[in-house]
Order: sequence, then structure tokens, then C-alpha cells
Amino acid sequence: MTEQPVIVQKISWINLCPWVLIFKTFSIAAGTGVLVFALVGLLLSPLGWVVSEKVFLEEASNRSVQLTEIVESNSSPYRSVFAPASSADSISLPVSGVGLNGPQLVFRQIERPFEFIFSSEASLREFAYFLFGGIWTVLVWSFAGLAIVRISLLRLTRNERIGIDDGFTFATGNWKTAVGSIGIPMLAVLLLCIPGALVGLLMNFGFGAFIAAVLWVFVLLFGGLAALLLLGLMFGWPLMVASVGCEGQNSFDAMTRGYAYTFQRPFHYAFYGLVAILIGSFAWFVVGGLTQGVVEMSSWSSSWGANIYQPDRFDQLVAGVDGNGDELGGWEQTGHTIIQFFNATLKTLAAAFLYGLFWCMASAIYLVLRFDVDETEMDEIFLVDEKRTYQLPPLKTDSNGIPQIQKTTPTESGEPSPAESPSPEHE
Repeated sequence: MTEQPVIVQKISWINLCPWVLIFKTFSIAAGTGVLVFALVGLLLSPLGWVVSEKVFLEEASNRSVQLTEIVESNSSPYRSVFAPASSADSISLPVSGVGLNGPQLVFRQIERPFEFIFSSEASLREFAYFLFGGIWTVLVWSFAGLAIVRISLLRLTRNERIGIDDGFTFATGNWKTAVGSIGIPMLAVLLLCIPGALVGLLMNFGFGAFIAAVLWVFVLLFGGLAALLLLGLMFGWPLMVASVGCEGQNSFDAMTRGYAYTFQRPFHYAFYGLVAILIGSFAWFVVGGLTQGVVEMSSWSSSWGANIYQPDRFDQLVAGVDGNGDELGGWEQTGHTIIQFFNATLKTLAAAFLYGLFWCMASAIYLVLRFDVDETEMDEIFLVDEKRTYQLPPLKTDSNGIPQIQKTTPTESGEPSPAESPSPEHE
């Protein structure tokens, strides 16, 4: 018996390499719905930081250089993602001598406030500034990120496109669940720090220091649990939001999924994250570089005419100051404001693409990790319409004891109401 040759006509790369699902996020991130919600998050997030700065921080002249850079970055919707790769606070991927920035910048911008909250070097005012701003950031991106995640998941699993209204409706009904999934471990960390604080009070007395030293083993135990919770939260919070968007579950279930996928498949998660950073950085290299090139090319061409009579005339309009360092006034200041507004708008739109790409990639990574851990098929997703139930029409027994189907007659309010079926006696 001769064997028939097998001809491979098509390869299912999703089954062979599930992580290629990440490549599908580029077209989704460029969609209108994703860009709109990312833009909403970018515009709302700096508002909370500006309020926190006005309430908690001292005057700008009394701040350190590092804090000044952080405040300026938090108060701008685009400054953090357009930071140069050589910046001390940036996280770049070195490729052939070029530092590539991408989705890791979004991760860093959302996660960074909580690093300073747990920093012992932060003053009380700085602690309050980062705490309020961090909570505001979680609230904003739990809504905007959840809407983006929902749009992305339906495209990745069912190839179904939903509008901005559907994404808004889903985020409105579930954003509190996303906030809770991140807030539960944060609250647990706070409770675990209370025993250490009480032991620390004993250190203010001579004999109390001895008692605190005896109890130090318990402080280490609670501190270890808190560190473990923070480690899982640091890397698992995007998965928690994606879990709410995919499963439609409560906060505790979303939190446990985020921790489970992070700790049970850490090397898988690291690999998927590296793939996302690599291809996302190249995408941002194109989009961000093109945006920066448009601004610089426009400035360069305009400077040819603006600098005819005064060599640094265009630089003065861009900076908003004259040659003596004084602020421009009148129409010149208005022109400076308008130029800055259009440049900022273009950069904000480009930053919205990067933020949307980050949440779309988080959705794809969640699906792949869920397949690795739970062996759940890629196309399984919670659908709101599947909650609808169907019932048989009501029955009523006639005078002969025979069940009859009740007919419905319209009421004055326009809603149907059951009406008795005619019995055989009246026919």
C-alpha cells in the first residue's frame, strides 16, 4: 500500500504559535474606538495630577530636579512618551545602538507613582501628591483601559467590531470591578503594614526596642507577604483589567486570575511581554518618529522665512521669550500659544495610539496566558447578550381543567398583558 503525499495548503499559526496574536493588535490600536478612549484617558489623567500638584506640593523653586521632571511629565498627556531614550527615567530597548521606546513607557507612566508611594525618601507632601495622583490614574485607566480592552478582545476572539457606544456602556457598568481588582491587593498590603507600624512604635522606648527586636521575625513575615502581593500586582494589573473585559467576573476573580497567570507562567509572561515590547517599540519608532519629524520639518521650513531679519526669531516664538529672556506679549504671545497647541495636539494623538496599543497588547497577552494556564480556547469570551433567557408562555386552566395558552393584549401603556383564552363553553 503506497502512502499518499500530504500537501500542506495552510498553516494555522495561532495554534502553532499562539503569541502571534499580539501582531493583530496593530490594526485594532489604529481603530477609531480605541483612539477615542485612549485620547479620553490621556486628557483626563493630567487633570488629577495638576490638582494634586496645586494641593500638596510646594512651590516649583523648592523642588528637586527629579521631582520637577516627574511633575512636568505627569501634567502633560504626551511628554512621558516623547521623552528621549537617553532620559534617566525612560525604559528603552537597545537595538543596534538605538534605544527603542514603546509600550513599556505606558506601563512605566501608570505604575511609577506607586514606586514613589513606597519610597522612604519621599516627604509627606510628596507622598500625598503621588497617592492622590496614583489613585486618580487607576480610576481613569480602569475606565478607558477597560473600554479599549473590550473592543480589542471582541476583535481578537470573534472578529467582531463594536462601536464607541458599546465600549462606553461596558466600561460604565464594569469599571468599578476593574478598580476593585487592583484595589483589593493594595488594601491587603496596607493591612499587612499595620503590624510593622505598631512594632515601630515600640522602638521609641528603650525596652520597647528589645520587644520590637523579638517580634521582628513577624514583621519580616508580614513584610514578605506584602512584597509578594506588590510583586504580583506590579506585573499583573494589566491582566486584571483584561480579565474583567474578557470574563465579566467580579473583582476578586479578576484579581486571582491576574496573580495566577503572573506566578504560574512567569517565563511565558516574560516572553510575551518581550515580544510586545519589541514589536511595539518598532511601531512607536515609526509613529512617534513620524510625528516628531512632522513637527521638526514644519519648524525648519518656517524658520527660513521667520529668521530673515532676525536669526533667532522663530526660536523666540516657539519658546515664548525674546532675546533678553522676557516673555513675549500681545500678538506674539498669542501666536506662541497657538503654535504650541497644534504641536501638542499632534503629539497627543500619536501618544493615544501608543496607549491604545498597550491595552490591546495586554488583551492579547491575557488570552494567550489564559490558554497556557486554563487551556481555554482563544475565541471564548463573555457576551452580555448571552444572559438573555427565554420562557414558555404562561398557561391557565379553563373551567374544564384543560390548560390554555394565554393570549396577550396590548395595554394602555403599550406593554402586552396576559388575557384569558376563550373556553370551549363560549365558542
